[in-house]
Amino acid sequence: MRSLRPALPLPFVLLAACAGATRGAQPSPDQALVSTPDGSIGRIEVRALEARPRLTLVSRDGDPAPALVASVATDLGSVATTALATVVEARLLAAGFDVDARIDRSAFRVRLLVKDAARVAPFLRALSAAFAQPIVAGSPEVARAIERVQALRASPLDAPELSPIAACTGRLGLAGAEPVVDLATPAGARELEGWRAAALRAGRTSIAAVGPAAFCAEVARAAEGVDGWPAGGPPADAWPASDTIGVYATNQLDRRAARVTVAARVASPQAAVAAAERLGAPGSPLRARLSALPAPFRTVEVLGVARPRGGCVSVTLEASDLPAAPPVEASAALAAAVARQEIRRGLAAPQGPAIVTRQILTAQDPRDAGARASWWALSGSAPGAPPERWATALGVPPSAEPPRPAAPGDAGARAFEAELQRALAAGAQPALERRALVERGQGEIWVLLASPCGVAEEGLYDAGATALAALAAVQTRRRELDVTIEPWVTADAVGVIAHAPFRDDRETPAELGRRVASAAARAIAATTFGPEALTQARAAALEHLERLSGGRAAALEAFASAIAPDHPSWIEPFGVWDRVASSALETVQLRWQALATGPLRLAVLANADAAQAAAAAEAAERWLAPRLAPRTCGSPDGAVVPRPGHHDARLPAGTPVAQAVVGARLPSAREAAPTARELAELTAAALNGEGGLLAAALAPSAAAPASAPAPASPPSDAGAPRRQLTARASARVLGGARAAALAVEIRAPGADLDEATARVKELLAGLAQRVTDADLGRAEALAARRERDALAEPRRRLIDLFNGRAPRTPPAKVTLAAWRAFLASALGADAIVTVEARPD
Repeated sequence: MRSLRPALPLPFVLLAACAGATRGAQPSPDQALVSTPDGSIGRIEVRALEARPRLTLVSRDGDPAPALVASVATDLGSVATTALATVVEARLLAAGFDVDARIDRSAFRVRLLVKDAARVAPFLRALSAAFAQPIVAGSPEVARAIERVQALRASPLDAPELSPIAACTGRLGLAGAEPVVDLATPAGARELEGWRAAALRAGRTSIAAVGPAAFCAEVARAAEGVDGWPAGGPPADAWPASDTIGVYATNQLDRRAARVTVAARVASPQAAVAAAERLGAPGSPLRARLSALPAPFRTVEVLGVARPRGGCVSVTLEASDLPAAPPVEASAALAAAVARQEIRRGLAAPQGPAIVTRQILTAQDPRDAGARASWWALSGSAPGAPPERWATALGVPPSAEPPRPAAPGDAGARAFEAELQRALAAGAQPALERRALVERGQGEIWVLLASPCGVAEEGLYDAGATALAALAAVQTRRRELDVTIEPWVTADAVGVIAHAPFRDDRETPAELGRRVASAAARAIAATTFGPEALTQARAAALEHLERLSGGRAAALEAFASAIAPDHPSWIEPFGVWDRVASSALETVQLRWQALATGPLRLAVLANADAAQAAAAAEAAERWLAPRLAPRTCGSPDGAVVPRPGHHDARLPAGTPVAQAVVGARLPSAREAAPTARELAELTAAALNGEGGLLAAALAPSAAAPASAPAPASPPSDAGAPRRQLTARASARVLGGARAAALAVEIRAPGADLDEATARVKELLAGLAQRVTDADLGRAEALAARRERDALAEPRRRLIDLFNGRAPRTPPAKVTLAAWRAFLASALGADAIVTVEARPD
């Protein structure tokens, strides 16, 4: 019998206890259903009665009438089971009992609402007689069975390739030209009688009663008093001999669509049904991962089935509007691989007998509760069974247009099987580069999951799309699972930071690690955001750009475009104003999907032990879909050639001050020693702050700073005093490994901008000659103080771990000569870029 779909109501119904019956033999320890403990609110009692069907008593009050249900496992197919169910139903109706039958592929149930408890014993005697009485050819019950069997043709399976899946789930139906016995012939009647003699036996039957305590007691007494049940052992419930894969065409699909069904026969019926609940739950990892595939699939059906031996989990997925490339087999194989991964994880999750009692007690109709109880009493584990068996089928429309498999049938199955094996092999490989550090005793665990590609693939027309995607994803997933999620956007890496403390004393370190890492991985690998999230992300990005560099960030955009002409986001990863403001939802979503499919790195600051970090990494891996191609960064080839010199930009009308940016491109990591960026950061520290070199350059004094030597060739107006400028300037290092720059931003009224810009350019041009040991000492002290303050935050230590920077490693000592050599090479007059921006 199928379980309910996974969206089950969980609270138990308040029930009365069943009492007054004598226990029979104890059920087998392999059975799925056992009696609930004495005193349970929901009371279920299971009995194994000698030479009689199994009996389950479910006691509860409040139903308009109690119910009796008998379930029979036939070990036969759709035709035989339908015919037998019809015969039993007809015989009970003829005996005056208003029953109905529910039929599956190899089992059926007859259900009765009992309005008078005095009818219980007569019903059981009538049921026993219906089992034992031989079938006579040409009888009315045979005629009714013929009608029911012929009606099976009205709702066939889509294709024979679905037969192994139907055999697993118990779905009723015929496949294609599957032969049907003609029950109207003497030979057919003899076969029907053979089915009755083989299947309608006490060992294959289970009876359940649902009703008040007195009704339970009456059923127990009647069951012990009714004899005449045909003897026989339990159903064999044969195990599949091998895995199967099929491809078929179906008219139920529109063109450019596909349907994938994956079914697993497993040893535990409880695990199968519990896995189905998890797989089909709203927001389940299966649903989220499928929606984030390059060709998204959606879940249309999830079944968890208890069987006499083991159980079955089945998932049906569909996709529409598939692209012409890759082939449908590849897209479907990825979806099937994800489904298999999630089925296995669902089966491995802890589960117990509560799943069985919940299935029974949450049924609203007492007949449904009885049907579940009687079937669970027939179900049990399959110790010693062969390994799990998989049945997978791909359905495609009967169309010549893509996506189209090589051919339905064997050729298509071979192609699909090859793609599925590739996807499964890819899914078995680690998808994450892992870095971990244990800081035992910290209040939170911190996780950083990001792409080390950063904004490598962005060009002129999508500058800022990756940052927008990160902001939108975090907006969508914010505070998920009680985890704080933050975007992390740099030129070299983009992703999310997630952190959280223990929920309570019961949460283990491993559970905390899995919770936080799952939130981070889900944000990256399984997030589809909508227009509202993008709107909020765009507003945040534009606010950031404007706060960073004034009105519409026009000066910064011109500077970034001069340093990295084809890739401005390599300098400012949040992009340029116009591109961010006009970004399309599809473009941003595609950038996020591309990031999730490229290489990913995970850094974990564990607050317990290494096992916690390992649990976090395994949880993050779960969310990543198998990738058939290597995970690499798509960075374009070719050198970045800056455009030095003077550039103009326009600020929005009404901007209160004008702006300028003066700076130069730094040697990239590929072209210089790895200390180039550290020397640039040291230079920015020397330039900034009270008493810094920029403050001195803009100060109203004719004299050079006391620490500076006299220039070799003083300017012609060296003796003229400098007037007071209403200007502010600050220096920072922009960009990352692909392109970086030292930039000085100046803000001043329009009348002062030219002179302020000239003074900064003069300062930078002569910086290699004028810096002193005092300047170096001040810059190093400021940098050390900032580094110390930054390292007090776990966030900074996490980022250092991600970047491979050893913890608490002091920076190399910089000599004045090395600093001056760096300044001379980086800030030559022919390398300076100057941008001046004034309001329209």
